[in-house]
Amino acid sequence: MTYYSRSENSRGEKELLSDHLKKTAALASEFASTFGEEKAGEWCGIFHDAGKASTTFQNVLNHTEHRVNHEACGAFMLYKSSRLLSAVIFAHHKGLDWYIEDQLNESYAVKGSVEHGSLARKFAVSGAEEYKSARRFIISEVGMPKAVPTFVSENDSYYKKLPKMLHARMLLSCLADADYTASASHEDEEIYGKISDIPLDPDKILNRLEAYRSRIISSSHADESINRLRNSVYDDCLKAAEKPSGLFTLTSPTGTGKTLALLAFAAKHCKVHSKRRIIFVLPFLSIINQNAAIYRDICENVLESHSMCSYDESTKLFAERWSSPVIVTTSVKFFESLFRSKPADLRFLHNITDSVIIFDEAQSLPADLSGTSVEAINSLCKMFRCTAVFSTATQPAFDLRADVDYRPVEIVSNPHMLYDAAKRVTVDWRTDHKTELSDIADEMSHLSSVCCVVNRKNHSHKLFSLLKELCDDCFYLSTDMCKAHRDAVIKEISERLKNGLPVRLVSTSCIEAGVDMDFEYMYRALAPLDSIVQCAGRCNRNGRSAGRMTVFIPNEEKLYPSASYAYAADIVSLMASSRAVDINDPSQIREYYRRLFERFSEDKPKLVKAINDMDFAEVEKQYKLIDNSGANVLVPYGGKSELFNELAKEAAEQGITASWIARAAPITVTSYQTDKLSELCERAMLKTSRGKVPASGWYILNDKRFYDKNSGLFFDDESSLEYII
Repeated sequence: MTYYSRSENSRGEKELLSDHLKKTAALASEFASTFGEEKAGEWCGIFHDAGKASTTFQNVLNHTEHRVNHEACGAFMLYKSSRLLSAVIFAHHKGLDWYIEDQLNESYAVKGSVEHGSLARKFAVSGAEEYKSARRFIISEVGMPKAVPTFVSENDSYYKKLPKMLHARMLLSCLADADYTASASHEDEEIYGKISDIPLDPDKILNRLEAYRSRIISSSHADESINRLRNSVYDDCLKAAEKPSGLFTLTSPTGTGKTLALLAFAAKHCKVHSKRRIIFVLPFLSIINQNAAIYRDICENVLESHSMCSYDESTKLFAERWSSPVIVTTSVKFFESLFRSKPADLRFLHNITDSVIIFDEAQSLPADLSGTSVEAINSLCKMFRCTAVFSTATQPAFDLRADVDYRPVEIVSNPHMLYDAAKRVTVDWRTDHKTELSDIADEMSHLSSVCCVVNRKNHSHKLFSLLKELCDDCFYLSTDMCKAHRDAVIKEISERLKNGLPVRLVSTSCIEAGVDMDFEYMYRALAPLDSIVQCAGRCNRNGRSAGRMTVFIPNEEKLYPSASYAYAADIVSLMASSRAVDINDPSQIREYYRRLFERFSEDKPKLVKAINDMDFAEVEKQYKLIDNSGANVLVPYGGKSELFNELAKEAAEQGITASWIARAAPITVTSYQTDKLSELCERAMLKTSRGKVPASGWYILNDKRFYDKNSGLFFDDESSLEYII
């Protein structure tokens, strides 16, 4: 009998199953070769569709059978030789599951048996005779490799099953990408050329980076001492890039040029060690566009990959596969992908291997996910030929946690001296009593270059209202404002500061990272130490004045957005009660983390248990960097009224699409007041092949009363945390 892998293509051609298995095996082997496991990739490719060598599956192609499981056959054939490869093959349509033995045995033991449960499917191959026939087909038509590879994935760490789980995800990534690509080639014979990686050219990046730096330095208004510090960090990065691959830290104060220095390290390290990709991982969408623009000025073929991206046909495959030489992505996208289980979510994962991965603002990792996050990065370095850099001004002391093997190489030659030389802000710790927001407003009204950052949105609205009553030249920033709105305000503020005009800014924590502003005075509501240090980076940033920051406790109810945030802020308060905290002293930053990790000595118990149980689905459920329960709202921002009208009309008439979402990004706000959204906004409809259906998590605000020209989206005294993904 002749076995086919799929139905006819647009040219009326069927694809022989043997051809598909050979193509998939060759591609999976190629993809897995980047981490030395080409044989494992080959085995996965050969056996993944073995169940299609059956009458039952051929009847699926003839439309006389439905709901057939063809993946169990190859998984059963390999189970006794390699449980890992068996699990990967079984997962290539459904998702990873370590405990599949009963299902595989059922497929072998009972002729015509079916899977149990609400999504039950008939096994394509069942019973001993059908298995013998499928095996003969593999041997005669495809060819059987000589020996099944063996693996040692576990280690002696606290999360010892985590490397094995990542190993399974990485092999599934190779198989999924190979299978999707081989399948696409049946219709598009040019697909192999389209998926080829664009090679990285580190020499070209380094040359263009030097030219870019020269332009920046020649136009810099920073004090010469600050420029010397930035040059020192840059030089240290170039020197450290020659060291062996592995885990690094870059511990450097805010405003010392880490963005360009990190690119220098990555490019030089790729050149020395023949790495094939640079990946920048940033915590906030608010800084991705800014950093990506800088990298595009220097590097070619920079790909952004995050929740607000949409791609045309020429870039879609690169985005799905991460085959561009330079990737800029979010922490949510990167880290959560390391803990997912479904093949479509993992397709690009194997292209992380043999890369330099830069984690900017590394302090943003949640304390109760730090152990698993760090161990995953350790595994990428040890098993998958990666080099990783944790970069921040407040380097988390992960080595103080007993559950983590954390031994990075520090890039900066003398961090203590660097921090001492970078002191440019004096901190007034006004934390022995509570301060009225009206008093803060009064003090700000007498200053011409000042910013105050508070923890809750209702506090920011109150302070802004008080300040506007006292003086002019007041500004406001929060993630209740769409990106286009924030960008316009930031541009106006930057121009005014540059020209010495008065600026009095009230902001939520969205200003803490990636916003290049330079105020003479800063106020910060008591917060975790890393947030305070980040705010200090917006004060006297260029070292041209006597910067001063006041840390205070607002006399308001509900001071903090979450219990963990409150705990971290209380640590700072306790430290400041005995003596003023020196935010430029790495030893005091380390002391802060020592106290923090006394409370968070290991990760979330449910996550730890799921890892120990090898429960892939539960791990995916428990590993979430943020509780992203918010919804996207298209808002009528006045500066983009034409765009809003165009998108609102298109959504009403046709429904939203991926392209619509990408165009909507500048005027979209994430809101957590879902009850208000349902009441006051129009639910967006999604365009599908079945017609228009309600779009999950998307609304359109047609009532302009609820989008303020100063403060953005505001229904009432919302007080949620500033989530930025």
